[in-house]
Amino acid sequence: MATARFCPQCGTKTIPKAHFCTHCGEALGGKDGGQKARKSATPPAADAQRWPLPGIIVLSCYLAVGIGLWVFVLRTEPFAPTPTGSTQASTGGSALPQNHPEVALPEEVKSRIAELVAQANAAPQDPNAWRTLAGVQFRASQLDASYRSAALASYRKLFELVPSDLDALRGLGNVYYDLEEHHTAIEYYQRYLALKPDDASVTTDLGTMYLYTGQVDQAIASYQSVLAKQPDFFQAHFNLGVAYQEKGLPEQAVASLQQAKSLTDNTDIQTRIDQLLEQFSNGAAPSRTASTTNSSTSPFQQAVEALFRSHEMMAPKIVRIDWLSQTRARVFFRNFPMAGMPQTVRDGFREKLRDQLVDARQKAGVSGLATVELIDIDTQQVMETLTTTS
Repeated sequence: MATARFCPQCGTKTIPKAHFCTHCGEALGGKDGGQKARKSATPPAADAQRWPLPGIIVLSCYLAVGIGLWVFVLRTEPFAPTPTGSTQASTGGSALPQNHPEVALPEEVKSRIAELVAQANAAPQDPNAWRTLAGVQFRASQLDASYRSAALASYRKLFELVPSDLDALRGLGNVYYDLEEHHTAIEYYQRYLALKPDDASVTTDLGTMYLYTGQVDQAIASYQSVLAKQPDFFQAHFNLGVAYQEKGLPEQAVASLQQAKSLTDNTDIQTRIDQLLEQFSNGAAPSRTASTTNSSTSPFQQAVEALFRSHEMMAPKIVRIDWLSQTRARVFFRNFPMAGMPQTVRDGFREKLRDQLVDARQKAGVSGLATVELIDIDTQQVMETLTTTS
């Protein structure tokens, strides 16, 4: 069913293909009356105060169609189709289709954010004003990265006003997560959990930060602590499978992924899990060809493999990684939607990967040229070539 042009409840003109009215939140049609979309993208109750207006809440659902799809592995914030109701990537989402239109932050949302900035600046000692502003800026940053520094500044201001504020601590952890400043994210997640130790979403995100920093045992312990209290927590099962594989425990990895699969009826996610199970089956580690020039894996190669195999977007799509030399790799993907990324997203994605490769090369003491090609295994097309040189 096509979306109504005007809301039947309040008469507001609707956004094309939106499931809900941006003013009153009324469902705009569709087979399920919009309820399925609402269930999979609505912000969790713990975060509800971050979106003070129904229109912004509904807009976050609409935007989730465009941006929440990019994240699948390891993240529970900020747009989630379930993890605890947390947000970003729990049991939902799917890769953007090849010709998906670019998703932009609507002007009315930008205007609303500007109003909230003015309100916060007019009441510099009001934590509620900064809490609201920071939450809105953070959600906007998931679509427009230019809001990330603003969200960070607002959360810092809230933290200065109320050092024990849970939204400030969690928000700072989330922003540093997005900035890939993993150790700093860990610090704020730990502070948050000292005050609210039973938060499954933040404990899972903390485990992910441990995994990103190579603290695999701590990551496993974090996920297990969540599952001890919430045995049906999808994201913890999924992430635990990834962590077990990283630890070299393929049987446990398969068991965790199979449990995760049983907890979702999302066919896209089930397919992704099947792809990982195929890689992990029979206790086999992800394949590497014999073309590597050295029988032992160098620190640089280990760092590069860890980067790709723990990456929230890429890991589920990796088929194998081939090393043509100590500093030249080919990463093969299946159904990775590189061509479907908006150009600004693709540019940022490429630059972030290149920066991470530079960091890996410098830490490993590798000099000269290093190259990583991202290849679609079905078409053999080189989607991107990442090069760094000392």
